[in-house]
Amino acid sequence: MATQAPPPAAPVTVCRGIVKQVLSGDAVIVRGQPKGGPPPERQINFSNVVAPRIARRATTAAPETEDEPYAWESREFLRKKVIGKEVLFTVEAKTATGREYGIIYLGKDITTGENLTEAMISEGLVTVRRESIRGESRLVELEESARSQGKGKWAGKDSQHVRSVKWTCDSPRNFVDKHRGKPIDAVVEHVRDGSTVRCFLLPDYHYITLMISGIR
Repeated sequence: MATQAPPPAAPVTVCRGIVKQVLSGDAVIVRGQPKGGPPPERQINFSNVVAPRIARRATTAAPETEDEPYAWESREFLRKKVIGKEVLFTVEAKTATGREYGIIYLGKDITTGENLTEAMISEGLVTVRRESIRGESRLVELEESARSQGKGKWAGKDSQHVRSVKWTCDSPRNFVDKHRGKPIDAVVEHVRDGSTVRCFLLPDYHYITLMISGIR
């Protein structure tokens, strides 16, 4: 009796979008093209890896949290690589709550483009979820290589790679007087509107809301 051939694998759907925000070393917000309204947005989480959790300010629903070691380095490496750039992505899994997991590529196609999951593992900035991978895996090989080279989080010295975030300012007037007219490096975290942004001031990680003078 002839053996029935297995059904052909479903074709991989490749999506395209622009990275609007990098939440952590393993999660980004990708926006599509506007069609009669605001552009659609999707949060894409990297499959099979987990990045160190980044600090969060206190809210009415949750207390303040601190960085896990190398969380800032992980997010910043990814942010500098992809923010504002067009990427390709495939979705491998979707949870009941709608969270999507997949692979993001930087390049013209998924064959020649840079696999960002592999790039983050190679830099030692995420950890492979080995429980979700069966058997040998290229991801495990990349992690072992990064570990042997002491790259990223595998370099140790964890206490030196946790920020002391200053979410509030005790004396805004004194702060302004001290820094008035001086250039300060900053990372913009959120654009509230055309004249207001929230950002981290470097290197001390003051979190401020900045209103641009002279416009509204």
